[in-house]
Amino acid sequence: MIKLSIKIITLASITVGLGLYFVPKNGFTLPSHQIKSPKIQSNTIPVALPYDATIRLETGEEMSGKMTAFDQQQSMITLERSGKSKKIAITEITQVKFQGEFEFIHSGLVIPRGETKYCSTQENNSDLDNGETWQEPFIHFKIIDARDGKAEVILSQKDESKLEGIMAVSETNTYVVNQLGFNHDNNNIILTVIPCSKSPQT
Repeated sequence: MIKLSIKIITLASITVGLGLYFVPKNGFTLPSHQIKSPKIQSNTIPVALPYDATIRLETGEEMSGKMTAFDQQQSMITLERSGKSKKIAITEITQVKFQGEFEFIHSGLVIPRGETKYCSTQENNSDLDNGETWQEPFIHFKIIDARDGKAEVILSQKDESKLEGIMAVSETNTYVVNQLGFNHDNNNIILTVIPCSKSPQT
């Protein structure tokens, strides 16, 4: 029994000794700098589609109604009017022009786009035809809620500073789509958008 106790004590001493041997002289130290979580940036910008859309075809013919769908895979636009819908191939379209009322993305207020005291460009409050142009692949444009005209665009062609500026504007304004165009050579959609404020301009 005494021999067994001596063996246990000896084994414990060896273990502690080895442990102390591998401990650095200055002890263990934690990193002095704070570990930061990765910064996540979103380049998805919400946009509003006014209720009235006019599609101009390659033939010169025009069709009007509400744009309710944008099929990225089949390159089709769906236009609805008087309860009837029609699909139109993007290759047949020269441009889509929007006008009329829209809903602000955040507030849900319905404001006529023609009233400059509620909707204005940053450059010229009286000229609603001015705006920014974004060009992106078809797959970067998506209609989220056709009834309320809510869509989103993934911006991949802007540099970081420009993207940050657009995101900052989007926090207090709604980007309203004024016009859509198409670059058929590289399957890109071209959006002309106008930043609109939620409150009257003074």
